[in-house]
Amino acid sequence: MKRIITAFSLVLFGMLLAGCTTPENRVLEDDLNAILETMYAYEGLEEDTRNFLENLTVKEVEDDRADFHMGSDDVNYSEAIASVPSLGTAPFEVTLIRASRNADIEAEISEIESNINPMKWVSFGVEPENIVVDNIGDVIIIIMSDDHVDEIHEAFLSLQPETTE
Repeated sequence: MKRIITAFSLVLFGMLLAGCTTPENRVLEDDLNAILETMYAYEGLEEDTRNFLENLTVKEVEDDRADFHMGSDDVNYSEAIASVPSLGTAPFEVTLIRASRNADIEAEISEIESNINPMKWVSFGVEPENIVVDNIGDVIIIIMSDDHVDEIHEAFLSLQPETTE
């Protein structure tokens, strides 16, 4: 009987601990692909932007390519995806990053902003003012585009849940 009570107590304690360590900044619960799909379906996008977005491919950011997509190997993240042109003919990328649990989001954004390379493509790049790094909770977005940055940023910001106080 004592073992059953101990085992039950350990399970209960584990559940409580797991509940307590859920980051408060996890505002966007969907996986990154679903977040990206929702952004790209945003009704405020112009037709030209919608047509451009149809020709993109999404790939998981591998750890050995983190510096290319995020500007640094030192970004603390649990997962990341990059949306890039299928043919690689335009300097464009949207990267969504789910920060690691208990990561300092502002420090992660600062790390990205300090290191992201606007000329990371071999023969072309974007103007530095056409790079946006922002977040909603633990999801960080990097937008690099000379033509679509404002619309895509607006689509991302539209995902911010309204707060009721």
